[in-house]
Amino acid sequence: MTDLPPLPPLPIPLPAAPEEPVLDTEGASGAETSPEEAQPGEHELSSRVAGLSCPNCGGTLEVDAGLRVVVCPYCQTHLLALSELGTRRFAVEPQIDSTRAREIAGRWLSSGMNKDRRLRKEAEVREAFLSFLPFYRVEADCVGFALGTEERRRWVGSGKNRRMQTYEVDVERSVEKSFDRTYPAVNVAEWGIQKVHLAGDPIVAYDSDALDRLGMVFPPTGAEGAARASAVEQFKHEADPSRGLKRKRFRFLQSLRERLSVVYYPLWVVRYRFRERSYQVLVDGQDGGLAYGKAAGNDLYRAMMLVGTEAAAAFIATTALQVGGANVFSLIAAGIGLVIFFWGWRRFRWGGVVIEGTGVDAAPGLARSIGNAARSPRTLLSSTFEKLGKG
Repeated sequence: MTDLPPLPPLPIPLPAAPEEPVLDTEGASGAETSPEEAQPGEHELSSRVAGLSCPNCGGTLEVDAGLRVVVCPYCQTHLLALSELGTRRFAVEPQIDSTRAREIAGRWLSSGMNKDRRLRKEAEVREAFLSFLPFYRVEADCVGFALGTEERRRWVGSGKNRRMQTYEVDVERSVEKSFDRTYPAVNVAEWGIQKVHLAGDPIVAYDSDALDRLGMVFPPTGAEGAARASAVEQFKHEADPSRGLKRKRFRFLQSLRERLSVVYYPLWVVRYRFRERSYQVLVDGQDGGLAYGKAAGNDLYRAMMLVGTEAAAAFIATTALQVGGANVFSLIAAGIGLVIFFWGWRRFRWGGVVIEGTGVDAAPGLARSIGNAARSPRTLLSSTFEKLGKG
């Protein structure tokens, strides 16, 4: 008779863990949070959510966005933060009223030489109402490392034998960068604003009833997944340590702690009429800054910019050629003159309508335009310098 192997011991049932009270944040922290996201280091990148209360003692709580387990500082009860929606939703409370928004819009219309001077007397403000526009807030950390070669240039030789030499050096690059940016969650063609700045703004848990009582609330219409993927790809492109390398031998780049939330931002919409045309100005409802403004341009200012920059560009270019002759510095001065002329032409060409504000991508100024022009044609200038040295 063959002996049978002994049976394994039966598992001992463990007592069930007591249920923890549930803290419903009404959409403030509905996304699942991994154990890595609940580490203490998360507090440096997360925002504080106010307006929550303990269901056991009623005490006021302030919770770090994304945490699932919260301890009440009053009764020491462990709470579990849940939500009905998968995406965390927050709101920024408005700090200015309609009267203040009208004053800010009127002050902007009456300032600046680039706007029509008749705006001060003829602009008629019709209405001002508060609206909450949704923005996707995407946060992520990018870490990476790259090995390769970097191309550099130097002058060698002297006299007629002076020439530009190109050589490569081995470099190691590492990157560790955090990103926190906002993107519109609705079609902004009518509004004009493209971004908001949340740095330093206190955010609270989203309450649809409270926001409806304050103003118009617009729901998100964009795809959350597409917005998140596009933002992360943009972050990786900006943080890529291999950018600018001549040869790439090794490259590693990874995004960590990706988070997406919806933030309803308050904006005062001030609409006015000028010469039988309607315009609007968006005033930041939190800090009172100008988020977006559109007004008629000053034709006299446009003409002065064109004539003035043309004269300055011609003076710089001709003076450099007369004093220095056909050398390197004369070519650089002539290039700067062309940049100044192009900058003035842009002010004349697009100055019929003035668009300003913190929520729009403004055109670069004169100093920045000259700097960009000096950096972009570096390869072309180097080859030109080399030919001049050989000649």
